[in-house]
Amino acid sequence: MMNIDIRKLIVVAHKNGMGIKEIMKTFQVKRTAVYDLIRLERETGSVEPRPHARGRKPALNPEEMNFLEELINVQSDITLQEIKEKMNLKISIPAICKIIKYKLHYQYKKRQYMPVNEIGRTYKKSENCGKSSNQK
Repeated sequence: MMNIDIRKLIVVAHKNGMGIKEIMKTFQVKRTAVYDLIRLERETGSVEPRPHARGRKPALNPEEMNFLEELINVQSDITLQEIKEKMNLKISIPAICKIIKYKLHYQYKKRQYMPVNEIGRTYKKSENCGKSSNQK
């Protein structure tokens, strides 16, 4: 990232009539950097870098994540459909499954020695929490 002072100097040099090649050689920047700065100053009136686009917002906020983890800890055989209904979520069941697996690091375990209920699932906190199996 280029220093703000250098950005201002490049734009001022261009306004004072200095050529692009001369600016490139003086400030040791690429041609596209000069053109981008000139365009940025023309469009916004400033040479400050534009804010980073933050990406997609998470489906659940931190309070909902804590509540989801509490639900799983209290009732480990809760189904994804029951989670969706209890939390009144508008996201899909596969999305809930991914949140549980990748954000909370729980994994589905079959209950071998317990009586089977409808479509029961048991969740257990992963020991490796995202680490590959060959790392120790």
